[in-house]
This record gives sequence, structure tokens and C-alpha cells, in this order.
Amino acid sequence: MSERPRGGPGLWIYVGAVIAAAAAALTVSVIRLETLPPLWLLALFVSLALPLELMVVPIAGGGGAAASFAVYFAGVFVLGPVVTALASVVVTVFADGLVRRTRAARLSFNAAHGALSLLATGWVYQRLGGVVDELVLARDWPAVVGAWLCLWGLETGWVLAAVVLERGERALGWLRASVPQMLTLDAALASVGLLLALLYESRAELAGKAGWQGTLLLVAIAAVPSGLLYYAYRLQGHLHEVYANSLRALGTLVEAKVEAGRPGHGGRVADLAASLARALDVPLREVEQIRYAGFLHDIGKVAVPSSVLARDRDRYAGEAEPQRMHPRIGEQILSPIRFLQPAARMVRAHHERWDGLGYPDGLRGEEIPLGARLLSIADAHVSLSEALGPEEALARLQEGAGSRFDPRLLELLTEMLNGKAEPAAAPERRARAA
Repeated sequence: MSERPRGGPGLWIYVGAVIAAAAAALTVSVIRLETLPPLWLLALFVSLALPLELMVVPIAGGGGAAASFAVYFAGVFVLGPVVTALASVVVTVFADGLVRRTRAARLSFNAAHGALSLLATGWVYQRLGGVVDELVLARDWPAVVGAWLCLWGLETGWVLAAVVLERGERALGWLRASVPQMLTLDAALASVGLLLALLYESRAELAGKAGWQGTLLLVAIAAVPSGLLYYAYRLQGHLHEVYANSLRALGTLVEAKVEAGRPGHGGRVADLAASLARALDVPLREVEQIRYAGFLHDIGKVAVPSSVLARDRDRYAGEAEPQRMHPRIGEQILSPIRFLQPAARMVRAHHERWDGLGYPDGLRGEEIPLGARLLSIADAHVSLSEALGPEEALARLQEGAGSRFDPRLLELLTEMLNGKAEPAAAPERRARAA
């Protein structure tokens, strides 16, 4: 969910319906609730769920999933779905409302779809033969698997429906990028949650007569895998940041030779091209490659003689043959680096033209990779803006619509610069239980 849904009344109606359904389901479930677990167990559950709720793991297509998924999954088996759903609402209100200061609509939707998912998951678990607070894995594994599939499907479905209403067909890009990582992450968190539940059910054998103190120790020990899992995914995100910063620095070094008088040119090209890609809902991994290609799009110029680079001429006319070789050389430099191979292909094609008169391969129209078309527009706009100013640069680019540039992408750039379009907001998915 974005901070401010942009999908019109359909999205607002959907969000309102989910919130109303959750309120009704929780009310009926509480009325029918016969027993409550011990107060110390409730306090322990909430105290474990809250910090994990604040550990949001980034998802490839945007947004994130909270590590508290593991605790809520365990709660379905140990506390029952109703108590777990109520606890998840309390934790969500505290985490989203008091800590993150999330808007009321988004907070309510997060709490509502999480509660509905937990209630439905508990229902599936019990219908498949599972019994609350009596988990025996050898006997109940079909119920456990069914519960996980139910929760994962519902949590993904709630957010996917919101994304479709907000973005329409563009949601397919988010779906392709996000769902595989969601499935992997939620499966890992569900395994941790199952471990938590099994440790609780075996507390008498494992902790002896230590009572609640032993249970607390077991839960603390079981929380370690959740923390390590969160750390591993966060480390992955930090590595991507390190890659980006390293490539930005490398691009700056290249500019010191080939872009005299234009420090930061590659970074500006990368940022603009990435913003255009996000507005198209391009998957995050491809956006990253577009940024990398933006930083290094002119790296092939290191092989071009300085006398050629120093010529005082129009950047986009009459380029000498050595200059026209730099996209091919750039690809040759980058392609041996495995994670930069998609960016290398974009670098090779960033001087191709929509009408087929570009170089080095004479590609035409959509034969040119999307990332390369975005780089071409971003590079031209940044370069011309440095010389002429943003408005005159945009006017010059529009003269090349349908000849040099993809007219659809140029229209998107115009809308973005005029404030009529913006990079798509990342839908945020909180994994409430499993």
C-alpha cells in the first residue's frame, strides 16, 4: 500500500471493505472465545512480536515483509487464531502508529488484512485436524502445511489486489519481482515459527520444572534464528548499496578523464533513468541494473583518445569513428563481471536510435533494450540541461521524439518533469502470520 492510494474510489472501497470485514470477524470471534491463555504467555508473545515487527526485510519489487511473520505463525498453533489476531492488531497499531507514524488508512489496512489472514489460517489448521496447544508434527504436518499456504496466499493476495487497483496492468512488474522473494522469505520465517511452536509444546521435556522461566529461555533461544534471518536479508540489501556506491565512485573516476567540466554527470543520468524505470513499474532488479549502467554508460570512453574527446562540437552530431566505438568497448569492459552483464548490454545500446540510425548495431524501436532507451533519454536530457537549462533541454528532446527517442518514454519524462507522473510507490506488505 502506498501512503496515499492513487487508484481512485475502487481502491478506497476495497481498503474500507477489508477493514470492515476484519472488524466484524474479530468481534464475532471474541464473543465466541471461551478461554484465554495465561497472561505471562500473552506478554511474552507480544514482547517477542513487537521488535520483530519493526524488522522489515526489503522485498525486491518494493515494500517489505516483517520478521514477526514467524511469531504469528507460531501463535496460531500455541495461542489460537483469535488471540493471535488480536495481538497482531495491538502490535501493528504500536509499530505502525506510534513508531513509524503511518497514515491511518495504511495502518488500518495492515492491521485488518493481517487479522483476517490469521483467523482464516487458524480455521484451515483446525479443519485439517490440527488442535491448538497440542501440536504434534508427525500427526499434524498436513494441517501445518495447509495453514502456511493459506496465510501466504492471503497475505500476498490482499496486497496484490491493492496493487492491481492502484496500478492496473503495471502491477504485473511488481508481481514478477516480488512474489518469488515473498515465497522464499515467508517459507523461511514459517520454519522459524514452527520451531518456536514445537519448542513451546516440548517445554516440559526441554526445560524440566523451570516453569515459565524455562519457557522464556526457550523462546529467547528460538528468537535467534529470526534475528539471523533478518540480518542476512538486511546484509543483502547493504551489499546492493555497496555495489551502487562503488560503481558511482568508479563512474566519477571515469568522468575525471572523459567528462571534463561535468562532475557527477553519470550519477545524474543514473538517477533520472532509474526514476523513469520506477514510474514504469520496472522490477527492482532491473532498476538497479539501469542505475549501474547510468553510472558507467561512458566507461568505454577511457579507450578513446583525449584529442577526440576534447573536440568542441555538438554532443549528438558528427561524432568521430573512435567516439562511436565507446559503447562496444564499454560492454567489453563490463560483461566479464557477472552481476553487471545486464548493465553491459544497456551500455552497448545506449546510443541506438528509435529510427534505427544509431550505433553500434543499428537497432530499431523496441529491439533496443528498455534500459538502454531510458539511458538514452536520461543522458541526453542531463547533458543538454547542463548546457541549456531543463526547459530548453526538454524542448530539444521533443524534437527527436519518434526519430532519436522512444516517443512513449519521452512523454513519460515530460509528465514527470511537469509533476504529472512520479515513481510508483512501493506496496508495503507486512507478513503478519503464517
